Amino acid sequence: MSSSEKRYVVTKVTGQVPLVGDPKAGPWKKARMLKIDQFSWYKSGDKQATTVRLLYDDQAVYAQFICEDTHIYAEATELNGPVWKDSCVEFFGTIAPEKSTDYFNLEMNCCGTFLVGFNRSRDKGVRISPDLAARVKVISPLPKAPKAESPTDNGWWIAVRLPFDVIAELSGQPVQVTCGTAWRANFYRCGGKTDQQYGCWSPIDTVKHPFADFHRPEYFGSLVFG
Repeated sequence: MSSSEKRYVVTKVTGQVPLVGDPKAGPWKKARMLKIDQFSWYKSGDKQATTVRLLYDDQAVYAQFICEDTHIYAEATELNGPVWKDSCVEFFGTIAPEKSTDYFNLEMNCCGTFLVGFNRSRDKGVRISPDLAARVKVISPLPKAPKAESPTDNGWWIAVRLPFDVIAELSGQPVQVTCGTAWRANFYRCGGKTDQQYGCWSPIDTVKHPFADFHRPEYFGSLVFG
């Protein structure tokens, strides 16, 4: 790992993890915070804040995204739909760091519609089935999409439980996470119709990639399970 590479340590917990938007609720107060604050393809508009916290136990990894947003928008309503066109947050990660072209992607719009994929390369992958998706839990306080922008918009949050055995079944690879396990990962935000964001945790080289493209595992940071 280079001295400039992003690094995040995931805290292990026991007991129930509430899927809520309060960073001080129960075990969430133990979680470190990271910021999606790299705007690699910024052109105009507000750079609205996004914070992420992660926890894990023996069965799953948990993520909590908290987003400032004055333009909350969503259209996608179906599993594996185009949530990236909406106000959306994303968690991409490897499960075998030595295979840098293999990665999963979890993408969720502000209303809780999500997609999950596993990719062997940028253009070769599979999407999660409805039966497998039923074991992923995504909570949003907003009603189901569609969601139009409103003058009263001021933010939203998403919390998710992603079981390790779901990733294993989707990828066809064993997933064993213990203290010291290292993944590589990135976290992203899309802004919907207004203030597109294209925010990243670990920045992407826009000279090599002048157009927004999150499917770049070569720019993932280090995710260590503590």
